[in-house]
Formats: sequence, C-alpha cells, structure tokens
Amino acid sequence: MSKFTSMIQVLKVDEPVEKTSPKDQSKYMVYTAQTALLDDDGKLEKVGRLRIPESLRETVKEGIFRASFALEVAQWGQSKGDVIASLVGLMPVSQKGAAKPA
Repeated sequence: MSKFTSMIQVLKVDEPVEKTSPKDQSKYMVYTAQTALLDDDGKLEKVGRLRIPESLRETVKEGIFRASFALEVAQWGQSKGDVIASLVGLMPVSQKGAAKPA
C-alpha cells in the first residue's frame, strides 16, 4: 500500500450516521469530520468532509494533524473498483501559523 501525508485541521467531528447496506441489509456506522486541507505553511486550501475509519474514531478531535493516508481499491458502493485514499493515522502538530476557521 502506498502511503502519504497531508496537514489537516479538524474543524468539527460530525455525529455518527447509521446506514444500511443495500446488498445484505446489514447496518453499519459512518464517521466523518468537517476538515480543512492545509498547505505546508498551514494556510487553508479547501474544506470538505473526511471519512474516519472505525479504528481512529476515538482519536479524531478538533485540532491540527499530520494525517497519514494509504491508497487502496474501494470494495463498496459507487466507488467500488476506484483507487481511493483512506485515513490510516493522525499525529497532532503545533498550531503555530496554522489557518484559523472563519
């Protein structure tokens, strides 16, 4: 698996959403956070929704992180067969010089 990192700022952790698999009707939870993508100088580039894996849901909180991502091939939904980036790790970083939410 290829890994890469990016600086992000978690602005707000969303409430978990329960979904139902159309394939077998099983229930599962989706965890997301409103997240700012920052450049290497800590300046805001874009804001979007970051999907959080179950293994990191207790780790994600508001703040600035160096996020690690791994490339994988999606096995589900509309993205099935697409190469996607998945969050695999978070390391807190100093907030000095980081973008502040408006």
